[in-house]
Amino acid sequence: MKVTATRDVFTLSELSPDARQKAIGLLRDDAWECLDSDMVSEDLAGQFVFYATGEHPGAISKKQLERDYGVRIWWSVAYCQSDHATIEGYLDRATTPKLSWPDGVNAIRVSERLGVQEVCVGDDYEWCCDAKQWDAARDMVRNLNGVLYKYARQACEGYTDEDYLLDVYENCYGLQRRFEADGSYAPTDFWQEVTA
Repeated sequence: MKVTATRDVFTLSELSPDARQKAIGLLRDDAWECLDSDMVSEDLAGQFVFYATGEHPGAISKKQLERDYGVRIWWSVAYCQSDHATIEGYLDRATTPKLSWPDGVNAIRVSERLGVQEVCVGDDYEWCCDAKQWDAARDMVRNLNGVLYKYARQACEGYTDEDYLLDVYENCYGLQRRFEADGSYAPTDFWQEVTA
């Protein structure tokens, strides 16, 4: 015996204001769950290049960042105590002149877990033993990590922002007809494209 089930399924624009807000909350939750960390990493890498050189290449790959600038960026944004952004690698004044380089410091080797490992000074990039320059190098890296974290957080918030979500919902998702009258999701078998 064949059974046909029907169900009323709505688009965002067909919902009441309260139901619409509930539906947008579901879209936002989904966006956080499915956030493409590579996309954020590539945005963050491009932003680092802008901070470091003054040129804005847009999003660049982690591989290109490491190849061209000798660094990697680790980040976590989950609105918890372990949130951070940390740079790792070899920062060189010649390739990153716009960073807030301390006087006399020309290069800094940074480990993600251990922080500043090496500070080089002078024209021949000699190892530094001066405590003030070490402290200044550590402060520079700490400040850079703070700026990178702030940008990572902004990027995550941007990809889960209501305006962005609504644009993606209207132009990219397909299956816009997916909500119950109260703003909750209908079963996925009932989701449909909006036809003209």
